[in-house]
Amino acid sequence: MLLLLLPAVYGLTAQGYYQSYNHHDISVSYGLIIPDQFKQLKSKMLDGLYPQQLYVRDNYSSVGALFLTYRHIFRNDLYMWGITAGISSSVSKIYNVGQYEGDLERKFYSVAIEWEYRYYNHGPIQVYSGLGLGFTYGKETFTPNEVVQSSTGNISSVAYQLNVVGIRIGKRFGGFIEFGYGYKGILNLGFSTQLY
Repeated sequence: MLLLLLPAVYGLTAQGYYQSYNHHDISVSYGLIIPDQFKQLKSKMLDGLYPQQLYVRDNYSSVGALFLTYRHIFRNDLYMWGITAGISSSVSKIYNVGQYEGDLERKFYSVAIEWEYRYYNHGPIQVYSGLGLGFTYGKETFTPNEVVQSSTGNISSVAYQLNVVGIRIGKRFGGFIEFGYGYKGILNLGFSTQLY
């Protein structure tokens, strides 16, 4: 009789474990070398101001990208998925046929769904890769060097992140560094807490 009840008790225990499994990862990160620095300058606003489209961007600078991310950790501690939201900005000078025309300021707001796979998860060290896909909304403001009213425009695009490799050190609290390409930049540094 005891042997017949054992599988039922084990099943109830396992079911309780899986229902109560509640692992989360919350992180704040700072990305450097964002895509706007490398992509060809495309701007409907500037196209309208300079129909011949002979303008170029120079003296580019950026404060980087700041992101807040939430991820759910699956039962085997190897897979995570979640959502991220962030902001980035840049400033550059616009030249048209060699003449300095003014300053271009851009701000980007990104929201994406992310997925990660940990291929090394031992003690305080986690090594992983991942993908993200979402949407980026950008606002740009062009301020001419002469006393003329500023012009504004919007930029929208698909947002993506390819995280080639990330390394996190720490258990409940830890720091991480990620190398990839996309809305979080080529180099992404941050701090996360994992709630179990």
